[in-house]
Amino acid sequence: MPRFHYEAVDKDGIKVVGSAEAPSKEALLASFRAHGLVLVRWLDQSQRRKFLSPRARRQLKHRELLTFTRDLAQLLKSGLSVDRALDVIIAAASEKGIIDTAKFLKDSLREGKALSDAMSSRPADFTSLYVNMVRVGEMGGVLPEVMSKVEEFMRRSEETKRFIISTSIYPSVLIAVGIISVLVIMGFVVPKFAGIFNDLGVEVPFSTRVLIDLSEIVKTWWWLIPVGGGLLLLFLRRFFKTRTGREKLDTLMLRLPIFGKLIADVEVSHFTRTLGTLILSGVPLLKALSIVKDIAGNQVIRRAVEQIHEKVREGKRITTIMEAQAVFPPIAVEMAAVGEETGRLGEMLVRASEELERKIQTRLKTYLSLLEPAAILVMGLIIGGIVISMLTAIFGINEIQF
Repeated sequence: MPRFHYEAVDKDGIKVVGSAEAPSKEALLASFRAHGLVLVRWLDQSQRRKFLSPRARRQLKHRELLTFTRDLAQLLKSGLSVDRALDVIIAAASEKGIIDTAKFLKDSLREGKALSDAMSSRPADFTSLYVNMVRVGEMGGVLPEVMSKVEEFMRRSEETKRFIISTSIYPSVLIAVGIISVLVIMGFVVPKFAGIFNDLGVEVPFSTRVLIDLSEIVKTWWWLIPVGGGLLLLFLRRFFKTRTGREKLDTLMLRLPIFGKLIADVEVSHFTRTLGTLILSGVPLLKALSIVKDIAGNQVIRRAVEQIHEKVREGKRITTIMEAQAVFPPIAVEMAAVGEETGRLGEMLVRASEELERKIQTRLKTYLSLLEPAAILVMGLIIGGIVISMLTAIFGINEIQF
């Protein structure tokens, strides 16, 4: 009999990691339901990934997953069964990823699997948050409503991501063009003038000599820039994947001037929206906190959520614990308090997320609008300094005695 390794959450929201023998995953899931356990994810038996083993590839792009979720939610709300809705999606979709995923899910349903179990077998496409919300919808008989909340959650997250990307394109291009311009001047233009000065025997000023030496370094060792940059990025990537490195990076990000507060608000907005959506979908608070703390991106925020989970399990109010954590802004604490008092915690957490997102977009637009002239000013000073340094040496040619 095969042994399956799993990570689950019990009725008190406590994470359970273990393994058990069962005829199949479906039989083990039935045992979980009987004992009040909710599966979070299946774990690889070896808990290791071989160096050359292929990684699970995504079948769905983010845009396709959003389209699939929206179509499935609308079809289920119209009264269609899950398998019939999948048939409609297969017939109407034009993207290969959506068609293949819908066929896979339909085949799994025909084999007797639940929709959430079928989705959990494709972790590259369906996250643990997605799968758990679908599972709660199946267990509570409210799958159409839950799928609508999943679609709304994904849509708002995608809108925030697109806003950040679109507003940062111009400053990024501006900075990249400025850096390339400086490298071209240092690698090609300055060496030409350096040759002229050497032929004439001109005594160049100190600033010009430093500039010429830097240009020689760029011209001779230019290949060190991409190679060194690549090695540095590789080292940082490996270091930041470790627990110590990730904690250092996340702590540093939150301490950055100006942008640290913005990053914290983005993380808190994601936390409040995720937790609120889970609660509105019928997930108990302790289980919802257990799921959220496992998907938190920033380790500082994750520790704060773990603290909330432990204290709530002891019987304390969530707002009291949030208020004691410095990472949560007052708007999130106040709206959570209103939600606790009125019995609408999930709804108020989602509203807090929406309010935070509006503030984030306003502040981000302001910061990026200031970044554009700042980038122009810095690049202007650098290029202007190079030009002035070269002109100073050129004016010194007039002092040569012929």
